[in-house]
Amino acid sequence: MDITGASGAIPKNDTKRRDAHAERYYDEIRKRSSDIDEIARNTGLPRDDVEKIKNHLFNNEYDLGGPEPQTFDSEYNIAVSWQRLIDGKDIQEMDNVLLDHELLENELMNEQKMPYAEAHKIAHQKHNYMRFTD
Repeated sequence: MDITGASGAIPKNDTKRRDAHAERYYDEIRKRSSDIDEIARNTGLPRDDVEKIKNHLFNNEYDLGGPEPQTFDSEYNIAVSWQRLIDGKDIQEMDNVLLDHELLENELMNEQKMPYAEAHKIAHQKHNYMRFTD
């Protein structure tokens, strides 16, 4: 599934369309397997790292403060970054920062058993993806 405007073409103020798009894209990416190899090839990251990042972002369930463990909420900017990483076209600094952020966050949460809020704060300090987003 190619997302509309892989450079982020849905206007920032159209949150309803952006949210719906991200939700559909996350559902699609969860069914894919080829994206891991494509992103590894396009970025030079080891395949195992890309697989960890994908599982962390799209598949793993965590205690995020709700009544049950859950996956992360879908986010439009992450969907756009992921598509560029798959396509290997127009990869931007923010896309590489996303990979670094999520790989570190994954390590802190899954290997060091750190709670999400703490792991996210550390990953954010080292690899601030949010500085690129809306």
